[in-house]
Amino acid sequence: MTRALASLALTLCLALAGAGAAAAQDAEDAEDALGLGQRLDRPLPRAPRGEEANADDGDEADDGEDVDGEDVDGEAERPWPGPQVQLLYGYTKLADGFGGGDAHTGGVSVFLQWPLEELRTGVSAEIGSRDYSLGGDDLLVRGALEVGVQLPRIIDPLVPHLSVLLSVGGLVGQRFESTVAHAFAGGGLELGAELRLLRNFHLAASFGYQRWEMDGAGYDLFLVRLGAGL
Repeated sequence: MTRALASLALTLCLALAGAGAAAAQDAEDAEDALGLGQRLDRPLPRAPRGEEANADDGDEADDGEDVDGEDVDGEAERPWPGPQVQLLYGYTKLADGFGGGDAHTGGVSVFLQWPLEELRTGVSAEIGSRDYSLGGDDLLVRGALEVGVQLPRIIDPLVPHLSVLLSVGGLVGQRFESTVAHAFAGGGLELGAELRLLRNFHLAASFGYQRWEMDGAGYDLFLVRLGAGL
């Protein structure tokens, strides 16, 4: 009886040991199939260097965009609202009483958009010639102060403006072998626009009316100015 019980116990132990070994083998097979059988002390495989570089580039690209996908640095591409310079060509007719008086000038204008982009202040200087019917051309010199308003963002890249211009200057010419000089002053309105092509580089055109007083006489003038600048 004792031998039978011992034999039965030994048989049960062997059966349990066999079942445990089979279960462990099945668990290892399952881990290998799922890729989970790697040892923790082994280094994990690294992505190829090219893939890491592409991932870094993607992160940097994401950093340059906001949550809506817009470029954060896009504002830097807008025109700088600081001092700007234009080279000008101007035309007007300052009548001489004999059918002449066409005046052509060239000059430079510097204007500010400060402290508000909608506020436009500037100064300009022009020099040129005025046709005189009874003699040689006169020398025409003019300076102007400009104060006005503009709309820099409404129909960008076109920036229209309306300004008040105050002008002072002089006319020097030859009369019967004598040199004479006449001073004038006046003011008026100018309507114009700048077309921005690349950041601050722009083309400009304007049309204005001026009333000048010279030697006690009044002159109604229409001025056309074309320009390009930065």
